[in-house]
Amino acid sequence: MGKLILTILLVLFLVNCLAMLGVLGYGGVTGRLDAAKRAQYLATWRGEKLIPEPEDAGVTEETEAPQAAGVRIAALEEQREMTSREVQRDIQLLRTQQNTLAMERDKLQKDIAEWQVKETAFEKKVAEYNQTVQEEGFLKALKNYSQMKPKLVKDDFMQMSDREMVRYISEMKSDVATRILEQFKTPEELLKRQGVMKLLETVQVVKPDETERGNIK
Repeated sequence: MGKLILTILLVLFLVNCLAMLGVLGYGGVTGRLDAAKRAQYLATWRGEKLIPEPEDAGVTEETEAPQAAGVRIAALEEQREMTSREVQRDIQLLRTQQNTLAMERDKLQKDIAEWQVKETAFEKKVAEYNQTVQEEGFLKALKNYSQMKPKLVKDDFMQMSDREMVRYISEMKSDVATRILEQFKTPEELLKRQGVMKLLETVQVVKPDETERGNIK
């Protein structure tokens, strides 16, 4: 009786072993039984404590529902439209600023042109005024030189340029001019007189010793 029980137990043990080997072989061939799972099965068969498989730390992407996708696409489209409107508004603002700058530039150019015309007219008036003042000053000085002593006039003429002296001499009466020129006696004074006489001839003014001729009065 004992031998029969032992035989039955041995048969059951062999069946279990064959079943386990079959499961392991099938899992290995199909790829459903990896090394970690085989180790757990073996540990269970040996009566060891099972170790729970570590959870996958990776984030599993969920399939987006059509309704959620529509909402997201609508939001993106609205954002695009808003950005487009902002860009168009900025472009219009820049165009307006460019037009304003162009108008201000044209006005500035017009103002500059008007200012230049006024400046030219003002400079002309200033030149005319200065000319009048100079002419009045010249006539006043000419009158004074005509009434002064010839020697004092000679001293002033020595400080003038030859061209300025010629202007006074040519506007004086000939006898007055002659008395003044007679005061030039030193070598320096004679050299000055010679230059003035030569300049008088160059400008075609008659010499002061030729009475009542040319511009000499």
